[in-house]
Amino acid sequence: MKFGSFILLFLFFIFSIQSCAYYVWKKEFTREEKNDPALFLSLAGFIGNPNQALYIFIPKSDRQLPHEQFVEVELSNKTTKPKIVFIHGWNPLERDLDPFTSRARKIDNIKGTFQNAIIHYQENQQEVKSKYDLYLFTYRTSNAVIFNGEGFVSYLKRTFTKDEKVIVVAHSMGGIVTRAAMRSPQYEAGLIDGVITLASPMYGSPFASDEFLKNQTLVNELSSFLIETQGGTDLGYTNNGTNQIPIGTEFNFVLDSINNGFPYNSLFISYAGILNNDCQGAETFYYQTSCKILTNSTPSFASNDGIVSENSAILGGTVFQHYLKSGYDHSMMAFQTSMIDDTKSVSLFREIILKIDELVSR
Repeated sequence: MKFGSFILLFLFFIFSIQSCAYYVWKKEFTREEKNDPALFLSLAGFIGNPNQALYIFIPKSDRQLPHEQFVEVELSNKTTKPKIVFIHGWNPLERDLDPFTSRARKIDNIKGTFQNAIIHYQENQQEVKSKYDLYLFTYRTSNAVIFNGEGFVSYLKRTFTKDEKVIVVAHSMGGIVTRAAMRSPQYEAGLIDGVITLASPMYGSPFASDEFLKNQTLVNELSSFLIETQGGTDLGYTNNGTNQIPIGTEFNFVLDSINNGFPYNSLFISYAGILNNDCQGAETFYYQTSCKILTNSTPSFASNDGIVSENSAILGGTVFQHYLKSGYDHSMMAFQTSMIDDTKSVSLFREIILKIDELVSR
């Protein structure tokens, strides 16, 4: 073994023995064989994760949102406005063994989820640009939820103080990463003043469940891609949770560990997308088909957005507030409609900004 590798392994060991079972889920990071030295240093906390970034968005007028409008927080100056932080969900384009995520890919990952929302911000819907600064966090979704949560809280601690108002708006997996961040030993109460989750599978999704998928041949290719990564596995369904419909004996150690005794549910406002009868309302054949699979399965998840069941998205109703959005598929819950000015996108965005106003004023 080379001396440098030995030192990295030794540092990893020293940091590991100070940790509890919470940190076990970092183990997948060590499988990134192409990038071992930098990733071990990141794991030990000496450098930032090269696959993660936090940007501040600089509004202009171009709906194409050129990359120069996304500025690394290390290179920017803060204002006194309250902060909105968007965090995206699952990205199927990257795998653990890929090279480090480039800056261009990071920004494209953000735009892939939140392009419409960023444009709505830029065009000052609901006076949002006048009232708030917009930040955006990105991460490699195939990595473990716990690890990405630690990266997120690390960025928040370096960027904001507890005196500032910070509201997180999280789509899908981003909501779980946020909860992992708030459960991390690094987290300090008061750093986040409120969280709005949009179709986040806080009790997991059947589509990341082996037990559910074994008879679902139509989605086997997608599901195998998902659950073959640690991040995908962390989205697996759990029977443990308020009002959960059981699937066999399914449980999810990561989600159960995060949710059990979670102390900040009173800060959460959660939204669930609900496709209408016969799964109408979805913009794509994919979401309509996956909605029908969930609806017609045994057990049945008749109230869903094509990916996430209602109960999972609202944490069984145990959050501060929860709302159902009829006729919205999973992507629409991130404001992503085929037309930027679609009523569903604009109206949901305005509604979320009103909820942010409420959270800031609490």
